[in-house]
Amino acid sequence: MPKVVVSHQTKKTAAEAYQVVSQLLREDTELKKLDPSFVFEFNESLFSAEGKGKSFSASMKILQKDPDDAGVEITVELPFHLALAKGMVQKALKNKLENMFS
Repeated sequence: MPKVVVSHQTKKTAAEAYQVVSQLLREDTELKKLDPSFVFEFNESLFSAEGKGKSFSASMKILQKDPDDAGVEITVELPFHLALAKGMVQKALKNKLENMFS
């Protein structure tokens, strides 16, 4: 399955970055439009999430290098029939992350 990986550095703590990204993932209506069965399971202690649906799967993790410098990494595994949409998915995720942390 083709993978899309999007990373973004923030000037927030891991906990703050996790709250922002997890809120987006919980409330994003575009995910439900793409796959109504898609559901995320959140792990607050590890600042991560795993999501699965019938059409695709995704994971999110927060990486902390310094106390006030967390990174966000989102990986989406697309089915082969959506491989051509890989660039669009990557661009959309990148834009969402940049807008959330700007």
